[in-house]
Amino acid sequence: MSEETLERGESFVTESLTNWTPRFVANGIDYNDMARLETAIDDWSEWLGAFQRVGREYETLGDEARDRGDEESAGDHYTRAAMYYHFGSHVWHEDDDRSRDVHADAVDVFRRGAELLEPTFERIEAPYDAGGFDVPANLRTPVGSEGAPLVVLIPGLDSIKEELSTYAAEFHDRGLATVAVDGAGQGETWHEQGMTPEYPALVGSVLDELERRDPDSVDTSRIGIYGVSLGGFYAPYVAANEDRIDACVGISGPFTVGPVSTRGGGLLAEQFAWACKTDSLIEVDEITEQLTLSRDIENLTVPTLVATGANDVIIHPRQSERIARRAPNGEFLLYDEGNHVCNNIPHKYRPRTADWLRAHLE
Repeated sequence: MSEETLERGESFVTESLTNWTPRFVANGIDYNDMARLETAIDDWSEWLGAFQRVGREYETLGDEARDRGDEESAGDHYTRAAMYYHFGSHVWHEDDDRSRDVHADAVDVFRRGAELLEPTFERIEAPYDAGGFDVPANLRTPVGSEGAPLVVLIPGLDSIKEELSTYAAEFHDRGLATVAVDGAGQGETWHEQGMTPEYPALVGSVLDELERRDPDSVDTSRIGIYGVSLGGFYAPYVAANEDRIDACVGISGPFTVGPVSTRGGGLLAEQFAWACKTDSLIEVDEITEQLTLSRDIENLTVPTLVATGANDVIIHPRQSERIARRAPNGEFLLYDEGNHVCNNIPHKYRPRTADWLRAHLE
């Protein structure tokens, strides 16, 4: 364990919980559980275990509801349990084997829950021939909306496709299908491919698979893409390199990802190193400096909305604004009270951006 890790005691945990509470609550963690977690965690080494224990409580509730035949309640409990497993493991690298096991639990229990809920759920495993592996994705199509436009959902640096279910609900309410993707360096795909500038090709493989499987289930002639945080970079990056994308929304994404070394150390640098599958910040910089829209922005010709918060301390708002100002058909939406990904005001930006994307796909 590093000296830096040893210094991550109670104050570090409290600060982390405070900083992440808006995101956690916006994406499925019960606010009342946050107080329990803060009391239960005295040191960073205890973080995963504490979240895992609460996740197991919800998973047990799901088992009990399923045994009673109450499938909707079981689905709700299971999908909530997945968020505790995810947020316990998402940046916790004290024991990577244990962290990966808990992430796998998040994927499994989310699938079990989503299969019991509406809209319908289907796991996609799209062959990515260039890498010799399959790209996993979660497809959900609202009942009675066959042939609906499709929204591709892209997670951020420490996010996974399962975390995007709360975003997906906004689109399902508007009659749009969603497919949430673990791209390069994210979620399940991390096991096969670290962070790479070939990210658009992996998303393209998912679209290829959807076109092959059942072209009538969703309308692949009307496709939007929506990404948050680092996904707010990936979404326009994919849209600039994938001709099938018709409209794009990016939330709090950077125009250029690297170099990471200029941002100092800590959890952010650790997570980039993990995503890049290297211990060297020099190698991280060599990868992330290739992740820029400077060479592709003129190709981002589809309608593009970029939104962020003025109080974003992770990605400077000017980085996000630069995407909108440089894109040929870009729009910029700034929330003065918003933080990173505007997680403190999801009731404001999520409906508005979902409405915008629906309007551009109709």
